[in-house]
Amino acid sequence: MNSYTPPSLETFLQAPHEQVAAVAPTTLIYAPGGTRRNAVLAGIEPTSDAYASWSHQQMLHGLQVIFAHGVRHCFAVILRPAQVAERGRYRERLFSWLAEELVGERAMKMYAASDWRVRMVGAVEIPALAAAAAQLHQINASPSAPTLWYYLTTTPDAQFQALQQALRAPGVTSRDMAVAQLYGETIPPATMLISFGKPLVSDDIVPPLLSGELQCYWTQQPGFTLDAPTLRRIIFDYAFIRNTWRSDKSTRYQHVLAQRSLWQREPAYVLGLGTRLEGDFWYPQESVE
Repeated sequence: MNSYTPPSLETFLQAPHEQVAAVAPTTLIYAPGGTRRNAVLAGIEPTSDAYASWSHQQMLHGLQVIFAHGVRHCFAVILRPAQVAERGRYRERLFSWLAEELVGERAMKMYAASDWRVRMVGAVEIPALAAAAAQLHQINASPSAPTLWYYLTTTPDAQFQALQQALRAPGVTSRDMAVAQLYGETIPPATMLISFGKPLVSDDIVPPLLSGELQCYWTQQPGFTLDAPTLRRIIFDYAFIRNTWRSDKSTRYQHVLAQRSLWQREPAYVLGLGTRLEGDFWYPQESVE
């Protein structure tokens, strides 16, 4: 039995960044949602150009928090097929907003000041973003710099088609070789997903070939509101609370009978049940009742 005693949450929240980075995931998928909801709360019209600029700046600040805590590869989900299927000004301006914001002056200065490598996955299928993808690839960063991967998907089959091409490439006989073919380099499997709203996973959220033992967290604050205390609580759970596996299970089940009320409660507790708020928004059921 492992005799290591993990730190308390209070100690972990105040620990030096290096200590947190030692247990943080190497590869993380960041898929926030509710950005237009958050814009409304901030007094910003969600179909305006101001929304696009404000929202991207919010995302960059959240990414700074992620990389400051030791993550080496962060896949930021910025376009899903449901967005492409929308109508109205938001959809009409969507690709233009991305092309303008991802390589805008403020964003480029922040990439350089933060020393990030930046890549775009999925831009090949979007001609309007090809130039922006090439420009991001040219950013100079140090050899040890973390990598921000903007992840875009326009159709349900887009990533399947890209994966199929990678697997058919000559000489591809392993996962690492397929990953290198698909993304241009080898990337460790993602072991953490931070998303928003309804607990769900799909190919347009988790990039092909990158799902390791994926520990998932869904916040209920809309937009790019990830701050250091929230991320540290998530990393604490990821590193210490969920890490329950042990090779010697001889004493593991001695407390189960004392926990009967938890394992046999009626009605069964179901993580993921929700309720519908006005405006057709889902929210966790027991958080509202």
